Amino acid sequence: MNTERRWTLAVLTAVFAVNNLDRHVLSIVLDPIGQEFALSDTQLGLLSGLMFALVYVLFGFPIAKLSAKGNRRNIISTCVALWSSLTIAMAGAQNFVQLAVARLGVGIGEAGAVTPAHSMISDLYPKHKRTSAMATFVTGANIGILLAFLIGGIAGQLLGWRWAFVIAGLPGLVLAVLLKFTVTEPVREKNAVSSEKSRSLFLSSLKTIYGHRGMLHAMLGISIVGVVTFGALAWNPTLIIRSHGLTQAQTGIFLALVIGIGGGFGTWFSGKLADWLGEKNAKWRVGIVVAAILISKPFVFVFLLADNTATALAAFAVAAFMGGVFWAPTFAYLHSNLSSVMRPMGTAIYLFCFNLVGVGLGPTIIGILSDTVFSEAGNRSIAYGLLTLQIAGIWAAWHYWQVVREIPQDAETEEKRSLLPSANC
Repeated sequence: MNTERRWTLAVLTAVFAVNNLDRHVLSIVLDPIGQEFALSDTQLGLLSGLMFALVYVLFGFPIAKLSAKGNRRNIISTCVALWSSLTIAMAGAQNFVQLAVARLGVGIGEAGAVTPAHSMISDLYPKHKRTSAMATFVTGANIGILLAFLIGGIAGQLLGWRWAFVIAGLPGLVLAVLLKFTVTEPVREKNAVSSEKSRSLFLSSLKTIYGHRGMLHAMLGISIVGVVTFGALAWNPTLIIRSHGLTQAQTGIFLALVIGIGGGFGTWFSGKLADWLGEKNAKWRVGIVVAAILISKPFVFVFLLADNTATALAAFAVAAFMGGVFWAPTFAYLHSNLSSVMRPMGTAIYLFCFNLVGVGLGPTIIGILSDTVFSEAGNRSIAYGLLTLQIAGIWAAWHYWQVVREIPQDAETEEKRSLLPSANC
């Protein structure tokens, strides 16, 4: 059982890696795409942000409904094949509209990755191991970002941005087959049998989240964190190229190492640390998010404002180590307070907010600020746009602190409370 469980988690982590590879490879090639099609920063922000987010979140709900009772392995496998094919199709775009249509298709496919995967992981792992399992899964994002920046940076510079999309799309086609034929659909928890009718699953899940102060604040916290996270992922490569004079390949390699490896280790380690500290004081399972956000801010400010390239990049490396700490504790907390049948829809609701607010607003706002408010700042316009969004990070930390206040200090008390009918109905 343990071997099968570890294999399933490994394959799902690989799926999440490909998900992020195909999503973020665009960010490292934004400049050459903009130059070829004569696009403004606002258009590039829409392409990497709002347009992708809209279809991603809208298709997330029907997929969550299917995941509540359907075969989650098959759902993920089909979606991986879809978004990988459309990533390759982006290479053939001849204008902005064609590029946008393909990007929308990638968003539709990628809507089927996280929701059913989270549900499978929660059925495979008990509560006391769930945060670390989620953190392992989330390291897939860092692996995917590593590959996105390497492929986009190196292949994009040597072969052109079109080949970067082709190379990025191929692994997903292989992975879809591997998932389909080597992973077994997990048995759902006993509480998966629910009296709720499928047509009311969304409303009952939403009502449960809104009626639970901790889950509500966690939803608001991850939504606001998303603005900063996705704004940075979309525009940091362009900022480094414009402000510090690195080439596309140099930028890709640097970001791959720092976010992919350093950030991945930080995310994985934070999950282990949260579970270890949570055994003694359950508040730390979410409190670690508050600490990471506040500690990282001074380093972000140095990165955005320093003229010296070495100083700026060193500060960025420290901040990137803590960049993904929020993910695993947020969803582990959510799943610990929802019944198994509600988890896919609960995840979809959180992802709706995270992506619509984060992906939709973050990159777009920065593009608009660069073209308008900070247009006279030249190469620093992106930096000032990113700096403006850091206010949202402090706001998010406040929401996570409210979640911490709702968690009993004693882990045993927390475990008993999570089993009460009020938290699971």
